[in-house]
Amino acid sequence: MRFTLVLFVFSLYSPLAAQPGRDVFDASRVTDIRLEFAPGQYERLQQNYLLDTYYEATFSWEGHTVAKIGVRSRGNGSRIGAKPGLKLDFNQFVSGQSFLGFKALDLDNLAQDRSMMAEYLSLQLFEKMGIPAPRATYVRLFVNGANAGLYTLVEPVDKLFLQRTRAEDSGYLYDYEWATEYWFHYAGPDPAIYSPLPFTPKTNEKSPDATPLVDFIRTLNEASDEDLPAALAPFIDARQFLDYLAVETFLVERDGMTGDWGINNFYLYRPKGLRRHFFIPWDKDATFGSPDQSIWNRTDRNVLTRRLLDNPEYRDYFLRALEKCSTIAGNSGGWLDREIERTAALIRPFAESDTRKPYLTSEFEDTLIHLRDFAATRAAFIRAEIAATP
Repeated sequence: MRFTLVLFVFSLYSPLAAQPGRDVFDASRVTDIRLEFAPGQYERLQQNYLLDTYYEATFSWEGHTVAKIGVRSRGNGSRIGAKPGLKLDFNQFVSGQSFLGFKALDLDNLAQDRSMMAEYLSLQLFEKMGIPAPRATYVRLFVNGANAGLYTLVEPVDKLFLQRTRAEDSGYLYDYEWATEYWFHYAGPDPAIYSPLPFTPKTNEKSPDATPLVDFIRTLNEASDEDLPAALAPFIDARQFLDYLAVETFLVERDGMTGDWGINNFYLYRPKGLRRHFFIPWDKDATFGSPDQSIWNRTDRNVLTRRLLDNPEYRDYFLRALEKCSTIAGNSGGWLDREIERTAALIRPFAESDTRKPYLTSEFEDTLIHLRDFAATRAAFIRAEIAATP
């Protein structure tokens, strides 16, 4: 009896029990989120989808209701009026208000991803590689009783995320917000050159202290090849970054560290009292490009990837990380292939009934064929390129 009581008490205070919203991100089912706006308010949001104006609404999920939440349009290239991406801010109008511990949640409208699965699958692979990533799952959105389409519900990278993944949140979190093509080059000693744009502070906003970030970028650009590992060690965990890069490389990320338009779509976090930064993935819906894209594609453009991969020890670690990632994903019948089929079966009825998606259901099915081919061939292509690397 005493042992049973101890187990019960432990379950109440275990890390799993303490994680906010773990049932919200149950990926085995598609749940419904309902938003109720005053007449005309959602239509105003749709008309002004390029603005970040908040509108008041009542939120409901699985019997939980939160009134007077703030809802605004969100996203960059994915913003559309017919099916806007949405930021749900539970304490925008009522200070301290939350939903199952969350102050905010993001609804991704899947406008740029005809497979409707790229971000969901990508974030899972980051986690399997030991890189903390936002949780995501599928929901069907109803607005004032009308079906507004299929969305992914994504966990924001905020203090709650930091508590969940690092057990502390007192440090400096930066959201990289793309403003122009940038590749980690050193542009001068003034912190204002780098923050609040493109490195936008999301914690300690009144005292963002971007000096260690500037020191990191300057050291990256100016340290000699021989001194680089020791010089960078106070500023980043190079192996953590190379694991991160390996996942993006495997996934053929077109809008990340070696993207088509410069670096993009990540957060940097620096714990308080340290100068070392850690990379956090974000917005991974531009993945799953050509399965035969070289693992070295554009790595020479990004100063960080170029300098690390020019170092034989780091290059070897990167190749081993790519091999590990390929093993996790597998080939035909492997984890990625199975997860694609499971997810497609789960969301297909909701994708078909989503009349607000900016593409045809046939395009969803066509893109699914590409995902299957990617899962079947990408790992083998990478292993062949690793074998051909001196």
